[in-house]
Amino acid sequence: MDTNLNPEISIITITYNRAGFISKAIESAKKQSFSNWEMLILDDNSNDNTEIIAKTFTNKDKRIKYYKNSLALGISKNRNLGLSLSRGKYIAILDSDDYWIDKDKLQKQFDFLENNPDYVLIGSNIRIVDEKDNFIKNTDFKIVDKDIRKKILTSNQIPHSSVLYRKDSTQKIGGYNEKLSCVEDLDLFLRLGSLEKMKNLNEVTTAYTRHSEGISRKKKLAMAWNHLKIVFKNFGKYPNWFWAVFFAKLRIIKNLF
Repeated sequence: MDTNLNPEISIITITYNRAGFISKAIESAKKQSFSNWEMLILDDNSNDNTEIIAKTFTNKDKRIKYYKNSLALGISKNRNLGLSLSRGKYIAILDSDDYWIDKDKLQKQFDFLENNPDYVLIGSNIRIVDEKDNFIKNTDFKIVDKDIRKKILTSNQIPHSSVLYRKDSTQKIGGYNEKLSCVEDLDLFLRLGSLEKMKNLNEVTTAYTRHSEGISRKKKLAMAWNHLKIVFKNFGKYPNWFWAVFFAKLRIIKNLF
């Protein structure tokens, strides 16, 4: 088994009570044709069998490491903790209820960033599934930098569990904003996009799980407010700013009632 002390890619997996999903996420990383990676599983104090399941993998594969918080930190602090623990040149995100369906996903993205130093990140399209892995739909996100920029303020074009980004660039901008409890990924991508270009693979490489309980109105409202704050913060930096403000305000109004 690969025990390379200098992995090219660090996979960061944040989890909380995902015993029913995390095996599939880890297995999908292990099936990647690109093998020079480490996987950092950060458990935000789960109280189900997540730890037991994760440790069945860490015991067999030294590339996989498990960390459990004694107190819950929240999503953004956990993401920054993962960054601080990572050793890779590149960071891949794989949340514990998602999984990769293209075995060459990491290899394609690694090759692209190695050969295109003016790009800071690369994502892909995704397959949206339900909790029983039933197909819902495939996405059709923008692929090239100029088109991503036209849409991203209104609608995030980079699925988090599909992304590979440069660690040094992320450190330069201070990582994830720990004041955000949601849409922290959009905020990060916008700040990274202010440094260099962005790209998506046209292929569907990742499955994203949409949970049946959905998102509470309270969280939807928090997401809408955070989105509006992020849009205001990026005034003049991306196209269609006024439309982004308009749609962000509409989301707030929709979730107030």
